[in-house]
Parts: sequence; C-alpha cells; structure tokens
Amino acid sequence: MEERASVLAHRDIEDLHRAVDYLNLTTQWVQSKASPDQLDSVTDALLLAMHDLRSTLVRKKADRLMK
Repeated sequence: MEERASVLAHRDIEDLHRAVDYLNLTTQWVQSKASPDQLDSVTDALLLAMHDLRSTLVRKKADRLMK
C-alpha cells in the first residue's frame, strides 16, 4: 500500500508539472494564434480558473510562511 501511495503521489506531481507546461502553451496560443472568437469562448473560464488557483496558492503559501 505504501508503494502504491508513493506512485500515486509521484503521478500527481507529474500531472501538475504538465499543467504548468500546458498553461505556458496556452499563453503562447493566446499571444500568437487565437482568434477573437476563440478568445471569447475561453477567456471567462480561464480567468476564473486562474483566479481560483492563484487565490488558493497565495493562501496556502501564507499559511506555510506563518508557521
């Protein structure tokens, strides 16, 4: 069970690193390829998701620094 938990934890971290890469690819797409209609279809969802993620990361980091 411990080995399986370790494998799953490692996969979670790999998934998060891929998410960071995907955010960077998304930035490149927005800057160089996206049409106005494409941007209209994704902007609100991306902004909300990024806001939620940023808020959570900032709160968690503040909690860690306060300990």
